Amino acid sequence: MFYTNLAVTKNVFWKMLEHYGQDPEPVFLDAGINPKRLEDPEARIRFSSVHKVLVKLIEISDDPCIGLKITKFWHPSYMHALGYAWLASNTLREALDRLVRYSRIVSDAGGFLVEEGSDSLSLIFDSKFTNMRPPEAIDGTMAMIVHMCRLNCGSDFKPLSVNFVHSEPSCSEQFFDYFKSEVYFNKSRDNILFSLADIDKQLPGSNPHLASLNEKVLTKYLSSLHKDHIIHRVKACITDMLQSGSVASDAVAKMLGLSERSLQRRLNEEGTTFLALKDEVRKELSLNYVRDINIDLVEIAFLLGYSDQSAFSRSFKRMTGKSPSEVRGVD
Repeated sequence: MFYTNLAVTKNVFWKMLEHYGQDPEPVFLDAGINPKRLEDPEARIRFSSVHKVLVKLIEISDDPCIGLKITKFWHPSYMHALGYAWLASNTLREALDRLVRYSRIVSDAGGFLVEEGSDSLSLIFDSKFTNMRPPEAIDGTMAMIVHMCRLNCGSDFKPLSVNFVHSEPSCSEQFFDYFKSEVYFNKSRDNILFSLADIDKQLPGSNPHLASLNEKVLTKYLSSLHKDHIIHRVKACITDMLQSGSVASDAVAKMLGLSERSLQRRLNEEGTTFLALKDEVRKELSLNYVRDINIDLVEIAFLLGYSDQSAFSRSFKRMTGKSPSEVRGVD
């Protein structure tokens, strides 16, 4: 199965790499991620590619508590309309409910569920890829959730407890300092325990109208994502494979866990073909790159898998009717 993340969320990794003195672009390119996709609020990228960037970030930082630092670079807009719907929620219970229902917009490689007790509610993180979720990734997820709660409730907000499956790191005192509550390691699941009194309290910044508007955006996006599911995934694969210069339908089908015939059939059902999507992706990326005058044409040719600049220029002229220099002159 082929899972994806909302590309814009990975601006966090970009900023963190810069914070640690690393040029983010080659790290993303090495992971098969076109940095331009981070600027598209609708774009999605492969979970496996995201994992590669995260592993490199962890290596560069040499900080076992790096996950707790994510909130310094986080913005609610990275969660699409979910971030704004969360902030406009009437109560934290409403916000957490929206997280459970719409988190797959941010990533479909994991999700959340809740269990309610007599005086508490447990938000449980359920990852589809425990082997590709380093402890730092779980830490970052938990820290981000509490950070969002504090945006609603104030910086003094604290959960009843936070539980981690992974073992206690050498910097565990930072966990207690950040969460301001009991923190346990080596537990059976990753979860955050909230007081019912806290999550059912009216929030001062609630705006039901604004929350409803953003929820409509979320519903529409989920609907389009479901409808264009195969198209989004195929385009993501093509984008990631372009730099290698070899983008074949059988290789993409294998990445998606499909036979080549099944892939062709599903694309036909959506009214398109593999070659059409390949041409569409290449044209979109070519135009984006050429309009960025800070990127040399030789580098663009490399990024898009062409043998040299002249091959790229000929292809660009066929796709757009103009040469790269003409487009740059116009724009």
